[in-house]
Amino acid sequence: MTDNTFTTLGEAIASITDAIEAGGAVTDARTEYDLDAIADELITEHADETPEGATIASSLHFAIDADEDTFWATVEAHELTGPITAELTNLDTPAVIDGRKTTTDTITITRDGIELDAIDVESSEDEATYNAAVRSIIGTDQPFTWIR
Repeated sequence: MTDNTFTTLGEAIASITDAIEAGGAVTDARTEYDLDAIADELITEHADETPEGATIASSLHFAIDADEDTFWATVEAHELTGPITAELTNLDTPAVIDGRKTTTDTITITRDGIELDAIDVESSEDEATYNAAVRSIIGTDQPFTWIR
């Protein structure tokens, strides 16, 4: 990647994600890489200033100023390699599902201390319900461990 410019930070991060997933070996970059850390290292903010030093908002843009080797070295340095964990982080939150009062539990899924996702599941005594919710996020081929 060389000097790609973007209107928003989100567009710049999406460009990084697209590049990581382009080869097809990675289907969900956010579960395999720390995208925030990659973005912090590769994306720079640029804007013109008035003579008084104030930022001219209409000139604000973001850029990825990295050659291909630097880009891929940064991506590799932020690969998430640790085990995936799931933890119940909120229990019995009142909710209405299909017109009936019930409760939900929140499952937070992490890898290497990075939150991959959080999902709310209707409270249940059946462990399979919670396992299925985690699998809906990480896929069926990824092992994970419950933190109890």
